[in-house]
Amino acid sequence: MKTSITLPLKRKTNFTFRNHINALANFAKGIREEIVATYAIFFIASILLLIFFNKADLHLFLNTFHTTFLDIFFKYTTFLGDGVMFGVLTVVFFFVKRKMSYVFMVAGVLTLLVTHLFKKIIFKGIPRPLGLFGEEQLHLVEGVKMALWNSFPSGHTMTAFAIFATLCLYFKNCFSQYLWIFLAVVAGVSRVYLSQHFWIDIFVGSFLGVLIAFVSMGIFFPEKRRIH
Repeated sequence: MKTSITLPLKRKTNFTFRNHINALANFAKGIREEIVATYAIFFIASILLLIFFNKADLHLFLNTFHTTFLDIFFKYTTFLGDGVMFGVLTVVFFFVKRKMSYVFMVAGVLTLLVTHLFKKIIFKGIPRPLGLFGEEQLHLVEGVKMALWNSFPSGHTMTAFAIFATLCLYFKNCFSQYLWIFLAVVAGVSRVYLSQHFWIDIFVGSFLGVLIAFVSMGIFFPEKRRIH
């Protein structure tokens, strides 16, 4: 009798797991090749930068490139990675497609937990650019509240990529995916421009954000079909 009960449960578990894997693969197929290439370029370029330059020298070099326009641009686009974005999208999609509202809720919780685990427990106390260099060596944007510690990884970048990667997965084979990847990259780069993070912080944050997006979508869309 035990065997007859156990085997169906095992098959059901395996079937559910395969459904989630199929769903993730199906979502990935819906992302335009150019979008994948864009993130691949960002990913590979980041690895090369981090191999050939230490994070301090790289940041000081990148910090020399600043203009009045970029100061204003990145001062406000950095809010694309604010955690409140999860709340806004959760409310909006509640009236558009309720299941996607749950996706953003889970993605927000996962982002919060992963950020806290890395920044406040595993890598607690790692200095940010201002904490490492001081004001004298950096170009800082007026009006931006600066942080000194818990640099790794970038929570704003993780949030931005979790949100916009999820939107890329939702709007399958749609030209809006170009906008989402652009906004995600801009949000990440803004953290370096504003000297809130080092490049390695946004690189790892972007990867974790994309991973969170796939996991969150896989939870609520396990069936192998198009989302809409």
